[in-house]
Amino acid sequence: MALLGEGDERWIVKERADGANCNNWHWTTKDVSAHVKEQLNEAVKGNIFPADGPLSNIEIKSCETTGEASVNNRKARTFIIYQLEMKLKWKGDLVGEDGATKESASGSLRLPDVSAESLDDLEVEFETQSRGSALSEAMRKQGVSCVKAAVVAKMKELQAEVTAEAARQKPLPAAGGRMYATPSVPVPMPQPISVGPAPAATAPAALPTAPPPKPPPKQLEPSEDDDEELPPLKMREVLKQLRNNPSTTRALKLSNLAVSDVHLRALLEALSHSQVSGVEEIDLTFNKLTDAGVHVLLKALAGGTALELTKLYLGGNKVSVAGMALSQSLKQQRPDLLVTWHEQLPGGKSMCTVGTVYAASPAMQAGLCQGDSIIAFGPVQADGYKGVSESIVPVVKASVGKPIDVIVVRMSDKDQQVKQLQLTLTPQKWSGAGLLGCILK
Repeated sequence: MALLGEGDERWIVKERADGANCNNWHWTTKDVSAHVKEQLNEAVKGNIFPADGPLSNIEIKSCETTGEASVNNRKARTFIIYQLEMKLKWKGDLVGEDGATKESASGSLRLPDVSAESLDDLEVEFETQSRGSALSEAMRKQGVSCVKAAVVAKMKELQAEVTAEAARQKPLPAAGGRMYATPSVPVPMPQPISVGPAPAATAPAALPTAPPPKPPPKQLEPSEDDDEELPPLKMREVLKQLRNNPSTTRALKLSNLAVSDVHLRALLEALSHSQVSGVEEIDLTFNKLTDAGVHVLLKALAGGTALELTKLYLGGNKVSVAGMALSQSLKQQRPDLLVTWHEQLPGGKSMCTVGTVYAASPAMQAGLCQGDSIIAFGPVQADGYKGVSESIVPVVKASVGKPIDVIVVRMSDKDQQVKQLQLTLTPQKWSGAGLLGCILK
């Protein structure tokens, strides 16, 4: 290898601009905190509220943004890393059709965590001295969303600017697709070498005949059951009803529907609609929620989602004690909201009773016992129950080989207390008659 100052000049062995961090491969950082803060402050002070309606005279009086932001480059990728906190003060008047001021209100907003990780679900703390007034309620229900939208739009705009600038500075690829630094001197072309006469061509050996290609495997059409992010059918029906009647729907009954963390996005999107204003109760008992899903749900409620909500039932989910403790911090922002963790179906009523349970049957494997009172059989509950043959049998036939969550009421042998239990029953063929192996009456 050539030494510094010696050998072939094409070797990069001296100080050169194109020899440092070639193709932006190594990590570089540039502080842009001041610029990002200035852009965010200007964004929220602009015309972010609707020109008509109660927010037409709302104004952001001040905005203080703290934290850090930097443009980073690694392996030819350029991106912004930021961790910011925003504090805003607002003030406005509610003006009637005659131009007279009906009421005035003011308050503050705090966005404690503006970062790339939380950009899709920004937390907003809302405070006002005029709680309950029409203008304050409009600001809390609609104005908060306007502020969040302005912040999200500005950060995405800044990221797009950084990406575009990086693309303009990126070196063009060579013909083979790989990027090279330009050599300091032209590379000499190799001289042609004189060779003797070419040998006589010989006939190529016969190649073995390749077998015909196999036809591609048949692609199966994806079904709704394959999409884990698709909410359960009953949940989709409830949310559709909410969208169709946003101001009159008072309760969302989503218990015992196998609702998991990924399905909460659809629920929160429906609740965040500007016209949804009357939901007072949400029942999510006996589902598949975990600590992560509960954290997302409670964070959205603390940020102003479903402000009319007064009761939230979360018992019977896969939530730890630490996850349940998350609801304690919600009381500071929503003291009027009661979060219940009791493993009990609200308003559960008996639909039918389990009679004989046959040995080695699916019912026995699920843990059903004679005398159990069934209050929920999959999506079927007492309010829509029309009898075993009309309500339960269709669910069983449509779920052969698939688990069904069944909630029963049973007397405990230990403490003689009546408890509600969620069992998993899988209808299937077995050595006996039917798909369950028990009698429902």
